[in-house]
Amino acid sequence: MVYMEEDLLTKFLKLMSSKISASDLELIKLGTSLGLDLVSFAELRASQEDFFVDFIRNKALEKMKRNGDNYLINNDFFYSGSIDFMVLDDPKGKEFFLLETNGGSHRGLSIITKKQQELLYTGYIEAIYQAIKKNGRKDGKTFVLVGVPVNDALIHEKVIMIEYFRKTLKSEGYPVKIFNRDSFDINFNANIIFLIADYNQLSNCLSYSDNWIKFNGEKISVIIGDGIARRIRNERFHHQIKEDFLRINTIIINPIFKITDDKSLTYLASFLCKDVLKRYNLRYLLFTKAFDEMELIDKLTYLLKNYKKSFIIKPSGGSGGAGVFPISKNENPANLKGIIEKSKNEFFNKFMKNRNPYPYTIQEKADFSLIDWRGGKHTFDLRIYLAQNHGRIIPIGGLARIARGKFSEGLQKEEFVVNLSGYNGQIEVERGIGFSKDNSRLLNLGEEDFTNMFCIGCVIFANIIRNYQNIINFSQWDKILE
Repeated sequence: MVYMEEDLLTKFLKLMSSKISASDLELIKLGTSLGLDLVSFAELRASQEDFFVDFIRNKALEKMKRNGDNYLINNDFFYSGSIDFMVLDDPKGKEFFLLETNGGSHRGLSIITKKQQELLYTGYIEAIYQAIKKNGRKDGKTFVLVGVPVNDALIHEKVIMIEYFRKTLKSEGYPVKIFNRDSFDINFNANIIFLIADYNQLSNCLSYSDNWIKFNGEKISVIIGDGIARRIRNERFHHQIKEDFLRINTIIINPIFKITDDKSLTYLASFLCKDVLKRYNLRYLLFTKAFDEMELIDKLTYLLKNYKKSFIIKPSGGSGGAGVFPISKNENPANLKGIIEKSKNEFFNKFMKNRNPYPYTIQEKADFSLIDWRGGKHTFDLRIYLAQNHGRIIPIGGLARIARGKFSEGLQKEEFVVNLSGYNGQIEVERGIGFSKDNSRLLNLGEEDFTNMFCIGCVIFANIIRNYQNIINFSQWDKILE
């Protein structure tokens, strides 16, 4: 059986083996070469405004500089990521609450501008340069593994990214070669070797020994995509990620995936730096964690009885809103088991049985801000992209993502799940809008609001690094954190 993704990877490699001009990387033309329709991606990118984003980024960097809020204490923890927020209306001004963080496997980069892409890729390039200096391979080669999801509808983003790496590295005098799994040859005459493979292709080829992640026994210098790291079937590796990942010689983008995969740990990271984040208008919501079904039912029953609020349950390590379900404050506790079963079924339909939805995160459901869009009121969120840049985390840009369904009571997934790939795996790019002066008016957000969100994203990732051990080893989940 040949997967669709293998066909795309073959096209990918064929494209990368030829000279790629700037015009070849235009989204519509690039999509045609890969058999993809990228017209809507180009339209979304066209809605971005570099001048507006540059202005907001500079304001955010200046605001954080006063207190060093975005400076890294160690540049081995974070290279590139993204963070998602929703907006709350408050009489004193806009506030924001955190939905989730995303590690080095984040996607959607083809809808930001070329300038923003190049800023984002500096984080990846810094990782590759780190590997060149310290990876210790006697043959002088740097082996970079890039993972892609099976049947990836965004594979064109890897073409754009890899071509940027090739151009940048060649300008520094490094010969570069790009392979797929079948053509891979570590002995090829190049300083930097890229291997592109999907997660199925990698599942039986990865191992961990002597503090190296290995592909068919070959030491990997850099892994791009923490989705690869979480699939490594080695208990010692996962123990070392939690205890001391700096002993791992392979550079992982990002090694903090145990936190970014777990929404409750992400919320804990912001909770532990709440005094700093008050400056940037982050709103804290009730949250806790449940490690099995009995605990999930018990905690939800307790919360509904004692707090008189609605809640949302979120499985561990999910994406695209899979398994995310609302629990109304008026819900009969007798119905909880059925709702949880629906959540698990949706999660397993996307990830099969090879991933565990537990522990579940329980989070208070907030009153979302609504915008007028296509003849109705809709919820939306904002994704902010970030990257490491010379010892600090900088905001790059982002987009707003609008819920598919009109808002009524917020009890149906389509009313509040905004992920552009959250339904049947199809990417609904038309529900995204870029950051610009005009679009800020559509979103009812001012320059200071965007500045605050840019700052919050940097601060949370910086504090995941500063408080890594406190977060990863936190055990007081009998409490409701508020």
